[in-house]
Amino acid sequence: MVRSLSFLQLFVILAVGYIGGVLLYRGIPDADFSFIVQIYDSRAAQISSASMLIQLATVLSFYAAAFVLSISRRTRWSVMLVGALKAVLFGLASAHILAGGVNMLAYTGWWFPFKFLGTFLVLLFCWTLSPPFFTKRSPKRTQNLKVPLMIAGVGLLLFFADKAVYNLLGG
Repeated sequence: MVRSLSFLQLFVILAVGYIGGVLLYRGIPDADFSFIVQIYDSRAAQISSASMLIQLATVLSFYAAAFVLSISRRTRWSVMLVGALKAVLFGLASAHILAGGVNMLAYTGWWFPFKFLGTFLVLLFCWTLSPPFFTKRSPKRTQNLKVPLMIAGVGLLLFFADKAVYNLLGG
C-alpha cells in the first residue's frame, strides 16, 4: 500500500501542477508567457533556433536543482517543489502550444507524451532524493544515488528520443 500511495502522490502532483499551469495561462490572458515557455521548451514557444546544448541544459537543470536542494537537511523539504514547478511549466507550455494553433496530431502524438514522461521522471527523481514522510530512511544510512542517477539517465535518453522524433517529423 505504501508504494502505490507514493505513485498516487506523484500523479496527483503532476495533475495539479499541469492544471495549475493551464489555469495560470488562461487566468492572465494579457501576459506574455513566451519567455517562461521558452525556458521549458523552445519549440513550444515557436523558437526553433535554440541550440541543442541550451535545450539539454534546460532539461538537466531540473535534475541539478533537485540534487542541490537534496544535499542539505534544511532545503530537503523543497526538493519536490522542483518537480511541481516542472509540472506547472508543462501545463503552461501545453496551453501556450494549443493557443498558438499547433497541429493536434503533432501535439498528441509527439509533444505531450514526451513532455509528460519527462515531467514524471523529474518527479520520480525528486521523490527518490527526498522520499515522503512515511518512507523515511534510518538516520544511519547514507543516501544511495544509484536510482536517482539511473532515472536522470533515462530522462537524458528520453530527451534524445524526443529530438529524434521531432527531427523525423520534419521539425
